[in-house]
Amino acid sequence: MSAADAAADLAELLEQPSLEPPSGVTPDFVNNGGSHTIGYFVVIFCGVLSTLALLSRLGSRISPRKIRTEDVFLFIAYGLFVGYIYVIYEWSIYPGIRVHLWNLPLKNLESFSYGVHLASVFYGLSIMFLKAAILMDWLQIFVPTGQRNLLFWVLHILIWCNILFFASGTFIEIFRCHPRENIWNPLFEGGSCPVDIKAKNMASGLINLVSDLTILLAPQWVIWHSNALRTRKLGVSLLFIIGIFATACGIVRLVVLLELMGSADELYYIPDIGLWGIGEITSGFLIIGIPSAPKTIKSMPGSESVTSLLTSWRAPTTNR
Repeated sequence: MSAADAAADLAELLEQPSLEPPSGVTPDFVNNGGSHTIGYFVVIFCGVLSTLALLSRLGSRISPRKIRTEDVFLFIAYGLFVGYIYVIYEWSIYPGIRVHLWNLPLKNLESFSYGVHLASVFYGLSIMFLKAAILMDWLQIFVPTGQRNLLFWVLHILIWCNILFFASGTFIEIFRCHPRENIWNPLFEGGSCPVDIKAKNMASGLINLVSDLTILLAPQWVIWHSNALRTRKLGVSLLFIIGIFATACGIVRLVVLLELMGSADELYYIPDIGLWGIGEITSGFLIIGIPSAPKTIKSMPGSESVTSLLTSWRAPTTNR
């Protein structure tokens, strides 16, 4: 076969569907049935909320002497989160959300697969730094200075377990195929991918959900057994309603991952997983950012009336 014939065959192959459609279904590359609005809304809305939460936190740390390790981690998490939502925003533009894989030409599959790879890396690292920031902040809030009580050790164990888990998971994602091009290039020949990525993602989703639940419940005993006013206890516990939403996002992600386990139609499920991941990470930014809002708003002109509405969100105790 001549080079010209091979090139013609390849060009024809690239115009074929990325997945064989079910019997009786005709692939449609023009009207692929995808939704764009939901992707735009989730990315923009959650992006704005996360940015406001970050600014609220940093606004309460204007003095460089008040910047702590958790604030640096929070900023790193935000930068990685921006990369994550950018990938999903690109999917929202094309091909859209909930598009079947047979409605995507093979020539565009490599771009989508590379985006999946990038999103996985950004998600793992972003949530690693974000959870570490939240847990380190709770050490400052809920553990009195100099004490080594049960909560101190629980939070330290959670910090290091989350760092080890997400760092190792990200490492596996980056190097799961050799050569790495095998991860995203559907036409790559040779090499190996020994990791069952669907099983790995399912296990990761389950462990992440357990982590969310543990982080959510860990400080509750301290909150309700402290000497803080009941209104402040309720205010802080309202933050954990956001934590419940984050956990709910993790549960839905797990359900969609379970559906993906039994399907080759990755394009239909993966963007949904990405959107629920945005909700989960945004909740984390709100949990660490909202308690700083009263102090940040109080420093602004004419803010007294607004501050009074947010005072109940403050932490029940401060000791550092």
